[in-house]
Amino acid sequence: MNLLIHESSPYLLQHARNPIHWQPWGDAAFAQAAREDKPVFLSIGYSSCHWCHVMERESFEDQGVANLLNENYVSVKVDREERPDVDHFYMQACQRFSGGGGWPLTALLAPDRRPFFAGTYYPKEALISLLLRAHKLWQGARAKLVEAAAQLSAGAAERFSSGDGSALPSGEDAAELLMSLFDPANGGFSGAPKFPSPHNLLFLMRAARDEAPDSEIWQAVTKTLCSMARGGLRDHLGGGFCRYSTDERWLLPHFEKMLYDNALLMMAYAEHHRKTGDPNSAETVRETAGYVLREMADPHTGLFFTAQDADTEGVEGLFYTFTPREVRAALGGDAARFCEAFGIRPGGHLEGRSVPNLLQSGLPLFDPAFTALRKRLFEYRVKRPAPFRDEKALLSSNGLMVAALAGAGYRAAAARAARFILDHMRAEDGRLLAVWAEGRAGQAATLDGYAYFIWGLIELHQADFDASWLEEAEALADAALALFGGENGGLYFTGRDVTDLPARGINAWDGAVPSGQSVMAMTLARLSHLLGRGDFELRARRLVGSLAAEAGQNPLGFTWLLAAREYLEHGGTHVTFTGQSDEFLRALGGYRPYLTVRMEEKEGPAAAYVCTGKVCFPPVHTARELGEMIKKP
Repeated sequence: MNLLIHESSPYLLQHARNPIHWQPWGDAAFAQAAREDKPVFLSIGYSSCHWCHVMERESFEDQGVANLLNENYVSVKVDREERPDVDHFYMQACQRFSGGGGWPLTALLAPDRRPFFAGTYYPKEALISLLLRAHKLWQGARAKLVEAAAQLSAGAAERFSSGDGSALPSGEDAAELLMSLFDPANGGFSGAPKFPSPHNLLFLMRAARDEAPDSEIWQAVTKTLCSMARGGLRDHLGGGFCRYSTDERWLLPHFEKMLYDNALLMMAYAEHHRKTGDPNSAETVRETAGYVLREMADPHTGLFFTAQDADTEGVEGLFYTFTPREVRAALGGDAARFCEAFGIRPGGHLEGRSVPNLLQSGLPLFDPAFTALRKRLFEYRVKRPAPFRDEKALLSSNGLMVAALAGAGYRAAAARAARFILDHMRAEDGRLLAVWAEGRAGQAATLDGYAYFIWGLIELHQADFDASWLEEAEALADAALALFGGENGGLYFTGRDVTDLPARGINAWDGAVPSGQSVMAMTLARLSHLLGRGDFELRARRLVGSLAAEAGQNPLGFTWLLAAREYLEHGGTHVTFTGQSDEFLRALGGYRPYLTVRMEEKEGPAAAYVCTGKVCFPPVHTARELGEMIKKP
């Protein structure tokens, strides 16, 4: 019997009609494996994963594969977005076993949950061969598999270092290393495939915060942001960004749209606008926010959905691509002009279809001459079958989106989502829960969920100065330190109350998003200024030190940790206002990534109290004095 029909995860429900006897992750499945003396076949994926869909069509819908699994294995399906801690542990095992990783993740486990094999996507015949070979070994040479499971599990367990941060390179050296990878022709910091990695851009902007907008680093950031916005990575009709580019020019994307990518890209474009005043960056933020609020917001809760699929009717990118004939059907006599500008051509870029882009066009990014045409083609596209939307809401990506929206001026939407999380996504003891789906919250949140949501609460407080957001952020930071704390000041990815994995993971590398450890270091540093809590600064420094050895070996995997360390070394600038003063707020405009602000009610004329690093200054009473005092960002 396939038990996924009782789950709320859209990804698990996609597999609920497979002939395989799938079970969700839980004690019951592993108890059955022990009772029946069978290994566990573990498959991990997510709803918008293209190759997960391919493996389902090829193998999991096949009766022969199902018979083989049902007879010889206990089969367990996991939504990696619901249980990122489960995914992380077995991905660590996969990387150690095969040297790589990705999704779908395929693993074979002993009934005690320790893996003895791990890989990714397998075509049907290769999967059948693997299952037959592993079954034979389980029956006749089990000792080898048990030994492999012990070694692989031990290798997947992570450790904290005991450094003080001295092993880390300087921010200047790390920025220079990242700049050595810059692609001057296309922007970005790699060849194909190219990922946005907006936290790397945020790190570079901080590293060059005192430099002019025409400096080398700022030119590289500008080139990258401009190329991504002009390329097919960005949806020129509906707004928002796809997951990554399959080529080096940002032309041909992998078409799934993830909430977390769009949140971090909004932050990057917003910060770029604050520094440079570039109107294209401001408009990119506006259109991305418009996409999120239009297509990814749950009207009932105010939360934000997780992702939109790359495929429509089994074809990747079908929803987003066009032929010249389709453009003519939508735009009539204006079609030729649009096709020339946006690269819609016979033959196309992908199986005869073209991705709208401006890479070969000399037109401005948001040319008003094409605004109405883009709208008309968008309205034409809306009539197509829409890509599948994963309508669960994740604490982690919602935390990032709350931060992005609050920082970009969309305070009402950010506040509504944050309030719903605080009211409905906590257990009775106050512990944050990771997922909202089908009208209920579930799954213990990981460190990432806590860290990203605290980030969102801080940005909300900085946007409207409502003290309640700061109070909630402080309480959650204290809770996170208690729940995830490990040796040497480090923080585990999984809470101490989660006991269904062979080991607690750390997951400290920045991937598509900065790690929870890096974000927690940054939020603790900011909260230390906002709350006057020196213990938070000490915990941030210890956290950086606990990852210093690994980060020192590969600094580009820890750019946001380096950004947090740079914040700690800078000391930050903190301003406390007494009395409301719009003039004071205007004086704080521009790009100031190390600035925190509080409002306090106090009798008398408005005043501003400034502390920079460990030095505090006498109050000032005019915007001009305040501007002079905080010249540097």
